[in-house]
Amino acid sequence: MRQKQILIHNKVENVEDRGDVVWAMDQDYKLTAYNNSFKEKLKKESLGTPVKGMDLKLIYQDGIFFSPCKKGCEKALNRYATTVKHTFEEEGNTYVHEFSFQPFMDVSGDVAGCCIWQKDITEEVGNIHKLWDSERKYREAQRIANVGHWEWDMIKDEIIWSNQLYHIFHQNPQEFKASYGSLMAIVHPEDREAFQKDVDTSIQQNVIHDIVHRIVVGDSEIRYVHQKGRTFYDEFGNPVRMAGTTQDVTLEVMTKQQIVQQNNELQNFIRIISHNLRGPISNLLMLSKIYDWGRDEMNDDIVRKIENTTEALDQTIKDLNLSLSLKNADREQFREIKLVDVMKDVDGLLSEEIIRSKATVNTDFTQAETIFGLKSYMVNIFYNLILNAIHYAKEDVPPIILLVTEESSSSVILRVSDNGIGMELSPEKERKIFNMYGRLSGATEGKGLGLYLVKTQVEAMNGKIGVESEKEVGTTFTIHFEKQH
Repeated sequence: MRQKQILIHNKVENVEDRGDVVWAMDQDYKLTAYNNSFKEKLKKESLGTPVKGMDLKLIYQDGIFFSPCKKGCEKALNRYATTVKHTFEEEGNTYVHEFSFQPFMDVSGDVAGCCIWQKDITEEVGNIHKLWDSERKYREAQRIANVGHWEWDMIKDEIIWSNQLYHIFHQNPQEFKASYGSLMAIVHPEDREAFQKDVDTSIQQNVIHDIVHRIVVGDSEIRYVHQKGRTFYDEFGNPVRMAGTTQDVTLEVMTKQQIVQQNNELQNFIRIISHNLRGPISNLLMLSKIYDWGRDEMNDDIVRKIENTTEALDQTIKDLNLSLSLKNADREQFREIKLVDVMKDVDGLLSEEIIRSKATVNTDFTQAETIFGLKSYMVNIFYNLILNAIHYAKEDVPPIILLVTEESSSSVILRVSDNGIGMELSPEKERKIFNMYGRLSGATEGKGLGLYLVKTQVEAMNGKIGVESEKEVGTTFTIHFEKQH
């Protein structure tokens, strides 16, 4: 018995003082050993100075820190080792401590006492709570974005899915075993070849796996998902796993399809209306040509109004048909266009206007010399933007027009600037000037179709156009064209 107590005493005193509180007692709750942290804890709670042989029952009863020890020691003295967590507040802070109660035996095998070890696990618990909170937020973000993550072990052919991914694929985590084969069974039969090809390309060429495809879920419901991932290799360059995300994009795809369908229906409607109006318009214009002018002033005025209205309607229909033809650009005809060649054509078309207005047109295409698209479209874009700058020049101030290109990682940027009258440009005005028959101001003549055609042709070449303007300073049109990789 004496040897056992000495052993416990040595172990307690030799505990590396990490702030853990360690002590031991016999079966009568008498203190047999303790470390320095135990001494400090008693002092902090005004429970006196530890002395071997002192009764611990009052300390367990009165001490806030020691409050879980009575039950824990009782279990240990009945041969049940136990561990409990204890949460309490001290100086306005919340702490979590873990108490371990371990019985020790004498030579005959009877319980001789109990050893207690306290550890401050506040930081560990805090980290766990942070991890739980982070996982909760991650799950919430996945639910909101309707996106899940996955990891494919190519060696074992096992796929780990996040909870949201089971939801996207309408599968039960307890029943569905994710593998490449089971995933391929969910992919729409008509999309499997393209899906397989994209996966193979990612693996063989070490490029991003990126594809939108259909899946068949539930009761033969067809949905669209966007898969993105990358392949990981071992030290010998062998592919071992792939990881990525899957997002349900059904709503976005269906919306785009609906817009395309509505656009096609609108275009067909315009063509039908144009065709049906062509005959009556031609007849009205023909009647105005054969009308015997000068015999009746009132009739002359009526026929003149009819003629003007008919000509305006005829021009509107021509503009609509031109707009439709521009929007249906054939991308197979797109080529790399040298901008200096475009300017040569535009210089010829605008030579009289440039001379008459005393305009100066400067270009700097050194940053990007070419644009991928249709040359005829680029000629029209340059033509209308330069002509627009000439029309909106300040009175008695020769227009100075500058065309400059820049290049970013993803686009070629064209800026067309002038020193014209400019305008106070609100977002609403910016939107309207690119509408059909929209204009920068009412100060000049013209029906304002030029900027609409420019925008239409820019978008037909997958570009975007914007405008900045300041009154009495000038206007700058900025166009972004996608780069060809």
